[in-house]
Amino acid sequence: MNMLFPKKSFLFLATLDRMVNKHETGQRNYPLLIGCGKYDIPLELEAIKAWKQSEPDCTVVLFENAGHYVNMDAPQEFNRTMEEFGKGGAKVSQ
Repeated sequence: MNMLFPKKSFLFLATLDRMVNKHETGQRNYPLLIGCGKYDIPLELEAIKAWKQSEPDCTVVLFENAGHYVNMDAPQEFNRTMEEFGKGGAKVSQ
């Protein structure tokens, strides 16, 4: 889906660093699922790696047939992953 956006629209993403990771978070008392499409922009894929390093107990899922909009690019895989994770925060297949 993100392939439909013009490249110039991604220039606005450069300003997101002022909004993301602005505040330190404490220890989480709930499971964390981080998902990303395999064909997302490199900046996003690198952010996921960094997030995993700072949240070692989280579950990361890389959706093979998706870009940035995983829920639209791979809806069945996305829904299955959310349902599986929602069942008590169990680890999902990665």
